[in-house]
Amino acid sequence: MPDASESIPLVRQDVDVGVLLEVATEVMQRQAAAHGVRLNIHIDDSVPTTVHVDRDKIAWAISSLIGSALRHVQGPGGLIIVGVSCDPQSRLAIAVRDNGPGIAAERLSKLLRRDAWRPGSALALLLVDDIATAHGGRLDVESKTDGLDHFTSVRMTIPLR
Repeated sequence: MPDASESIPLVRQDVDVGVLLEVATEVMQRQAAAHGVRLNIHIDDSVPTTVHVDRDKIAWAISSLIGSALRHVQGPGGLIIVGVSCDPQSRLAIAVRDNGPGIAAERLSKLLRRDAWRPGSALALLLVDDIATAHGGRLDVESKTDGLDHFTSVRMTIPLR
C-alpha cells in the first residue's frame, strides 16, 4: 500500500497565508461563536507572506482540526487558538490548541495508528496526517487532562518548499 506522500495528489501553488487562514476559518468562526467559544487566529511574524502548498487540502485540514476541537470545548470560556509560525528547521507550523478536557493517555497513544482505528475514532485526524505527510511533513498531538491544566494541541508541520 502506498504511503500518503505517494497516494494523495497535491496541487501546490503559492498561497497567501492570511487568505489561507481566512478560507480555513470563515465557517468555523461562525460555528464557534454559535457555541460561545472564542476562536483566535495568530500568525507569527516569522511566517512568510506566501507558502507553497495545496491550498484546498491545507484549508480543509485546518477546518477539520478546528471542527474536532469544537466538539470537545465547552461554551462560555471555551477557547480555540490557531497559531501559525515557522520552526527552526524552516517548516511551517500550524497548531490548533483548545482548552477542552484533553485526551486520555491511552487514547492519545492510538490516535494516529491506523491499526487501532475503529468507527467513532478520529478518522479526520488520520486524513489530516495524510495531508501533512503528502506535503513532506508530520502531525503531532499533545494533550493534558489535569483538572487545572487541560488542553489538546494538534500541530502540523510542513516544509516551506
